[in-house]
Amino acid sequence: MGSRDTRERPDVAVVAAARDGDRQAAEQLVGDCLPLVYNIVGRALHGHGDIDDVVQETMVRVLDGLPGLERPDRFRSWLVAITVRQIRDRWRAGRTWLTSDPLEDPGAGDAQPDFADLAILRLALSGQRREAVEATRWLEDEEREVLALWWMESAGELTRGELSAACGLTPSHAAVRVQRVKERLETARAVVRAVTASPRCPDLAPVLGSWDGRPSGLWRKRLARHVRDCPRCLRSASDLIPAEGLLAGLALVPVPIGLAGLVLARTSVAGSAGAGAGAGIRTAARGGRTTARGGRSTVRGGRTTARASRTARTTGRLAAKPVTAAAATAVTLAVAGAAWYAATGSHEPGTRHAAAAALSPGTSSEQPSARTPASRTATPTPTPTPTPPRTHAPAPKAASVTAAEPRFAGRHALRSVDRPGDYASQSDRLGILGPVGATSSEAARQAATFTFVPGLADPHCYSLKDAAGRYVRHYAFRIRLDTDDASALFRKDATFCPRAGSTPGSVSLESYNYPGRYLRHRDDLQLWLDPAQDTAAYRASRSFVLAAPWS
Repeated sequence: MGSRDTRERPDVAVVAAARDGDRQAAEQLVGDCLPLVYNIVGRALHGHGDIDDVVQETMVRVLDGLPGLERPDRFRSWLVAITVRQIRDRWRAGRTWLTSDPLEDPGAGDAQPDFADLAILRLALSGQRREAVEATRWLEDEEREVLALWWMESAGELTRGELSAACGLTPSHAAVRVQRVKERLETARAVVRAVTASPRCPDLAPVLGSWDGRPSGLWRKRLARHVRDCPRCLRSASDLIPAEGLLAGLALVPVPIGLAGLVLARTSVAGSAGAGAGAGIRTAARGGRTTARGGRSTVRGGRTTARASRTARTTGRLAAKPVTAAAATAVTLAVAGAAWYAATGSHEPGTRHAAAAALSPGTSSEQPSARTPASRTATPTPTPTPTPPRTHAPAPKAASVTAAEPRFAGRHALRSVDRPGDYASQSDRLGILGPVGATSSEAARQAATFTFVPGLADPHCYSLKDAAGRYVRHYAFRIRLDTDDASALFRKDATFCPRAGSTPGSVSLESYNYPGRYLRHRDDLQLWLDPAQDTAAYRASRSFVLAAPWS
């Protein structure tokens, strides 16, 4: 595939000015290149904890080596080559870091999402694009370097010449390596389609009997043998679009604000030290601590260069004093991060709380009508008593809320407001709205009963479990029930925040990771996660009354 190479690239004049010591040009260059470096490293290292370290080291090495760059017009190839070398150096340093303890406070709770999770969440991917990202988890570690570069080529960020130069390969050899990775990615996409199918191919169950739920290259090979020989699985994957078509023009995963601040702070300190006397002041890669090599930056001629930014000079002076190092880092991160996001417009969804929109305190006096598939009769049938929700008051800011309010905790049935007698239920693990009554089968009543537990992603919200322990979650915006795979993405997909419904005493369930999208039924009575619409019909279709459990 030919590279599109349509994205904006650093101006040669900016590269030349940064090479000659212009601090403003250097900061602009870092801002322009950081998203590319972050995406290559993130995809190549498969979301492991050293991504931030490798990105920081790469950008520092780029600025350190910039004065020796003879051809500013080849800066892009040079940048990517340095990035690849840093990735390889990290792999060669040993893989014990892959299983080392996280740096974060263990009490924080949530595990960090891998890069596939971040791409899906921050780019709001769905459908086949989401499947393609999930398929990258099934590749071997050794294949990820080429995958990361080819992904950037397909997205229009790199040319094939830049890819081959970064890998140290001839164009023909690079083409062979790329083709091999593409074929394995396509196989992984077919495996993802087979594993996530609902209902799943019955012949796949014996193969998955010993699978621990973690994607890997080994399990891709095992499952691929079944997919290739199974007509049903082949038909399921027959509509897959070639990955190149899915990746064309795909946006880069935004750089986290914390990492952007660290990189800008570290490169600013490194650049000002180099412009002054070459004494290296560096921000420590781990823990955000700042150190000063040689005690303090040597000032040539009794003063720092005029090009050094005020933030970098202040950080350098404070970094020489251990007592104030942490404060210096915090100030620099705040300033640098704000500057980065003001310039790029990058953003991430913030934490959401269920109390953002208080529910109506009214209670429903209407008994849930029991509707069965059979025709109605005049004889009344026993019906479950609704469980009226109480007002969810926001927690005081000074208090530490660690669990969901007991207002919804427990087992409930969700009765539709606009279709009384119909309840949120499931069929073949897919969410539906269906009739349930006292005369319904035990299986039908059990399928329409859910246990509300503190949200997997946020205890202020809720997750819903069925009798089999599966969670209600959205996948490609379709509501379904799946077993928890322990990923950060699953926890977010399976967390919903209660909002006021269309009638007193009713409730709507807003997605935790897609604010503004609600669980609702469509005209065909399938349950989906759809964006909000300002119509009475939409509000009614996303509103439910919490009734007593059916089973």
